[in-house]
Amino acid sequence: MSVPTTMAELIVDRGRLIELRAGDPLFFEGDRSDAVFAVVSGRVRIVVTLLSGAELLLGLKLPGEVFGELSALDGRPRAAGAYAYDEAVVSRLPAGEFLDALEDAPALALTLLRELTVLLRRSNVRLQARNSNRTTVRAGNLLLELVDIVRRHGHIETDAPVVIPIRQSDLADWIGATREATARALGEFRKQGCVQTGRGKITVLDVDALETAVMI
Repeated sequence: MSVPTTMAELIVDRGRLIELRAGDPLFFEGDRSDAVFAVVSGRVRIVVTLLSGAELLLGLKLPGEVFGELSALDGRPRAAGAYAYDEAVVSRLPAGEFLDALEDAPALALTLLRELTVLLRRSNVRLQARNSNRTTVRAGNLLLELVDIVRRHGHIETDAPVVIPIRQSDLADWIGATREATARALGEFRKQGCVQTGRGKITVLDVDALETAVMI
């Protein structure tokens, strides 16, 4: 039996698969932290509910990504809710088994620390981008972040176009911009040959050019 080398592999190998329809909840804000999850196929929305009742999209979890691990570590209630974005399959591993696995395999614990470091760095970049008044900076940085995720979990060649399964409206919600401003930013990227937009997806054609466009 092979030894898992990533958190996702651990959760898929030892967890239970759950099939979801679009909109199905996995957990709600305030729920007890009793499990960690890994996306096998499809996408999962991570959202918080504002005082106004509106939902704020914090992120989309793609195949190969893990979520719920922070609450499993500290035992505190869920800080956000998780819902299937479309038809999805996730693996669910009880928090106790997850923690036992970390205790039994120090290498996995180190892997978790590295993955949490990546999340922290992403959050810092996103915070810096949100403080920018330019929607192009925020949109571009998020697309670059998603490119990294898709490449790592999809084994995509460095110079190949990267298809990101996200709607323009969700991109706008994620970066805290209007849909009109986000559409203008994507239009600028299209003119520079960085991206191509389609129904329910954004294809990054030239990552280097997109990085340059964000820095201009």
